[in-house]
Amino acid sequence: MCCPLISKCDYIGRLEIQPFISNSSNALKLENFPGGSETFETVLKFCYDLPVDFSPDNIAALRCASEFLEMIEELEDGNLISKTEAFLTFVVLSSWKDTITVLKSCENLSSWAENLQIVRRCCDSIAWKASKDDRTSEDAAPNQESWWFNDVATFRIDHFIRIISAIRAKGTRAEIIGKCIIEYAKKWLSGMDVEIEGLRGYGHEKYNLQFSIFSGKKKESSGHNKEQKTIIETLISIIPPQPYAVSYKFMLQLLKMAMMYYVSPALATELEKRVSMVLEDAEEKR
Repeated sequence: MCCPLISKCDYIGRLEIQPFISNSSNALKLENFPGGSETFETVLKFCYDLPVDFSPDNIAALRCASEFLEMIEELEDGNLISKTEAFLTFVVLSSWKDTITVLKSCENLSSWAENLQIVRRCCDSIAWKASKDDRTSEDAAPNQESWWFNDVATFRIDHFIRIISAIRAKGTRAEIIGKCIIEYAKKWLSGMDVEIEGLRGYGHEKYNLQFSIFSGKKKESSGHNKEQKTIIETLISIIPPQPYAVSYKFMLQLLKMAMMYYVSPALATELEKRVSMVLEDAEEKR
């Protein structure tokens, strides 16, 4: 009788499982298996018809694992690819909370979640619900403005920019996107709440804006500094072009951070121009 793992997994069926020289057991080494050993144990349960509970916490890993193992319908009706795909499509993506959970879990699944379009579908679902302000009693409190900011601000920067791009594509107002960017910066950038010191060159000449940063920046690991720099550069690049999208104070704070972390000169210059134009506009209205 064929082993259920082999009969349901085309990938396993093609492998040559060779015994260890030192003992009689079989060696099965799966390089870069999505979800790790815990996910593989769940796959084993599925193969041996043991109860398996799909949840927002494990469904992305199981979907990726089923693709890795090639658990296709040609081998068995209702194989793991089709079951996990159905759960994602009809259960997860209909719920704001579940979609947030699944997208967070994708951060540990490398390229698998990207290639299977799980990240894109989650981002699109989040963007649609946010742009429609589709509140439910489960998703958000009534009358809460921009209820989705806190959830979206929990994602790492590459997923955050995907969500913001999708939200913008759906016609969401620039000031709403700007407020979400500000919320994200407050959460991820240490020092955004520190007051700017030594501001001079107060817009008397075009783009003539200079800072002296006296606040002591703690010595941090190079990895942390690189992450902060990446976040700053990304946020600068996605600020909506409308002058009212983000506050003048926020732009000053972000420019301070940009100088502290030596961001791309082109991005820093672009932000300086925006700050200077706001100052010039304020001068003209006096």
